[in-house]
Amino acid sequence: MPNKEIQVLFLDDEQSIVDGLQRLFMRESFGVFATTNVNEARDVLAKEKVKVVVSDYRMPEVSGVKFLGEVKDKYPDVVKILFTGYTDFSAAEEAINVGEVYRFISKPWKTTELLHTIRQSIEHYDLVLEAKTKREELEISNKKLKAMYEIQKEFTSTVSHELRTPLASIKTGVDLVIKKMVGELNPQQEDILGRVKTEVDRLKRLINDILDLTKMESGKLQMNFMPNNVNNVVKQTVESQKDVAQTKGLYLKTELDESLPLVPFDNDRLVQVMNNLLSNAIKFTKQGGITVSTANKSANNHILVCVKDTGKGIAESDQPKLFGKFQQIESVEKNEEGGTGLGLAICKEIVERHGGKIWVESKVGEGTTFAFILPIQERRSPDVVKV
Repeated sequence: MPNKEIQVLFLDDEQSIVDGLQRLFMRESFGVFATTNVNEARDVLAKEKVKVVVSDYRMPEVSGVKFLGEVKDKYPDVVKILFTGYTDFSAAEEAINVGEVYRFISKPWKTTELLHTIRQSIEHYDLVLEAKTKREELEISNKKLKAMYEIQKEFTSTVSHELRTPLASIKTGVDLVIKKMVGELNPQQEDILGRVKTEVDRLKRLINDILDLTKMESGKLQMNFMPNNVNNVVKQTVESQKDVAQTKGLYLKTELDESLPLVPFDNDRLVQVMNNLLSNAIKFTKQGGITVSTANKSANNHILVCVKDTGKGIAESDQPKLFGKFQQIESVEKNEEGGTGLGLAICKEIVERHGGKIWVESKVGEGTTFAFILPIQERRSPDVVKV
């Protein structure tokens, strides 16, 4: 019979027990080494891939607890079991604390129980080792992903910065031609340049959005938190978007809770959030209009802002993707001007940087509501904000 890999080590001071253990495990698929000599046991541990060590509690050279303590220090993954013929609770406590003993086996043992315990211990070792290996692999993968993400962010930021200057020159040149500062244009030329200007403006927005999001994700974007009334931001952004809504034949109204307390927020960034939400609502609403409301939820330590439209709604399957980067809601009209796909991702970053939370509620054919909350008294991590 070929030699089997030694996976179990027994240490006992009685030779008859050692011989009996060797015979008992002869038919097992794993190899067993049993000895009365502690130094011989140490040699086996150093040379073999031992998974389970079983030691007698009372040994002449070294106590079982001390030996298992040595095993724990040198081979922490090895499963440790203590043989004992005594009922000694203080000894059991010492074995757990010093040797991190996995199981106790009382003498005299039952053969079936001993076999089951050893097999179970090997399975336990294999499972722990597998979990440890996978955890280490996952940590390595996470480090690689993090490094790749940092490189991607740096690359994106650098490219965006490099594009800004030539794009500004293109935009200036196109504007000059459209305004007929360098000569008259025929209708076809005006049409072509109008489309060029639209795409240049869109590219400019995309670059600004990428730079904003990169700064937010890297924590480099400074926020200027000051106590203020959110209603003021709502009024300001609604007023700035009113003409756009009216051009499309839509109403744009507010339902503001005048009892709103002052809350700490960055005014410019909150204006950015509201402009994004209002622009989307106007873009994807064909009839009816948009209602912006606020509510004082001081009992839950936050205020609530909602932007509700009467548009076509968003399918439930699409809603989880809305706040991801470069995600765009499909437009009803094929010639609808596309966005950057970053607006809602930026809204999410800004709101969460305020310790708030943003979400969407929508049903196809019934319109859409984008809502967010901001804490009243302090900026906290999003997971502790109560909705």
